[in-house]
Amino acid sequence: MKTGMMTVMAMVFVMGAQYCEATDQPPPIPSEEQPQVLTRGPVNEAFAEPVNLTNQTGLVAPTAPPARIDEVPPADRPVGDQFVWVPGYWAWDSDRSGYIWVSGCWRAAPPDMNWVPGYWAKAAGGWQWVAGFWTPVSNQEIEYLPAPPELTNVEPPGAAPPDRIWVPPCWYWSHGQYIRRPGYWIDAQADWVWSPAHYVWTPRGYVFVSGHWDYSLRRRGVLFAPVYFPGNIYARPGFSYPLSIVVDISDMELGLFTCPRYSHYYFGDYYDSVYIGVGIFPRFECERRHTWYDPIYMHDRWHHHRDDPQWGEHERREYDRRRADKSLRPPRTYHEMKDRVSRMPESQRRNFEIAEPMARVVTTKTTTYRFERIKSEDQHQMSRYSNDVHKFADERNHWESQGAGHNAGQPGLQRVPSPGPKDMTSPMERKGPAMNPYQHMESQSSERVHGNETSQRGHEGSTGFLDQQRSTKVAPYRDEWNQPDRVKVRTSPVVGKPSGGFWHKGPPSRPDEEKDDLRRR
Repeated sequence: MKTGMMTVMAMVFVMGAQYCEATDQPPPIPSEEQPQVLTRGPVNEAFAEPVNLTNQTGLVAPTAPPARIDEVPPADRPVGDQFVWVPGYWAWDSDRSGYIWVSGCWRAAPPDMNWVPGYWAKAAGGWQWVAGFWTPVSNQEIEYLPAPPELTNVEPPGAAPPDRIWVPPCWYWSHGQYIRRPGYWIDAQADWVWSPAHYVWTPRGYVFVSGHWDYSLRRRGVLFAPVYFPGNIYARPGFSYPLSIVVDISDMELGLFTCPRYSHYYFGDYYDSVYIGVGIFPRFECERRHTWYDPIYMHDRWHHHRDDPQWGEHERREYDRRRADKSLRPPRTYHEMKDRVSRMPESQRRNFEIAEPMARVVTTKTTTYRFERIKSEDQHQMSRYSNDVHKFADERNHWESQGAGHNAGQPGLQRVPSPGPKDMTSPMERKGPAMNPYQHMESQSSERVHGNETSQRGHEGSTGFLDQQRSTKVAPYRDEWNQPDRVKVRTSPVVGKPSGGFWHKGPPSRPDEEKDDLRRR
């Protein structure tokens, strides 16, 4: 009897212990509360940026961005000293009326250039994005200028000569006035993309970004997928997020869009016409609207045109097909992608697998890069390096906000009023008829500067270049702008290695039309 009782009590004790052990462990977090890897969204601006041809302030979000994510890169990296790590940042997503995380990337930095990261700045009505930009390593200071005159007649004069790509005109600041550098044709290069000179708006003034050669898109590195973090899970003590899903660059080329006001490319499913209303355009629209220039599209068009003269029309037709038929559009999340691909025949999967695990990329060698394991001591440095990049962005925010309006105490430098912020209403909440995606602004035949109309229409001479006449000179908007507003800055942590070297062939020489002597006139 005692033996039986003791056996029963022992069983009760064991079961109770198992119950306690089981209930001590919380249930798994619901999938709705876990980070969601996206297969659509903004491309990290250090990886690729469209070029704005108009003077406009940055996109405005209604709320402040959350604290930055402590992201952990995978243990493998592409081989080559040209590759640098660029950490991620928050981006406003109008579909969710909230922020998503634009993941970091391994970037083949343009030779002899360093990256000045963008940031969110407090502004009237919300928080405003100030775009990042690449600048020569030799620059020890940043110049802030008045808004350049309106730039019109930026389209090419006709069909491109063989193996040439059009570069739009640009205003250059020289001795207290703006000088218009005419547009010109540049020799196309198979592995290099020419990013033309342009201006970036900041709260302190406009920054001139000099033209430079950059790697073709497929040679730029490893781009990690953006992530949506529901709730405030990123606010938990010690929270970090390991990056693991890579965007397929070759597939991204077809589904690439531009948002000029945000100075970002977007990829994935933005085929609905409603996105035109919030300023996200199919990339070929740059040929119709002429308010931005797309160096990647221009390079791709030249590259594909040699084998397919109708490539541009084929890309437009494919866009129309996906806009009309939602089943042809790519998946919006990595989870949706895996689910759809699992139910497809093998022959159809390639068109929808727009992202894959980094581990598979490394083992299957599906890219042109070779990969190497990051040393343990280097992995510990990654976090500190990312923090230094974020610190540099904060420093930029400080010196540009200090100079906004009063220019850090320099007398007489007054700001030219900028257009107000764009409506950030979610596209799905907008009413009214859908916009025609091919609607475009009319080209003007002349450009007005300070009430004086000066013709800028050039002619194509025997050299095949447009506007061979003398450069136009225009006085600044305000006479007080006789000296640029300068700020000395430290070198950014994100630095491109010198041109050439044993790891890669250097870029082509700078075009004669872009030499600095025009700035010194």
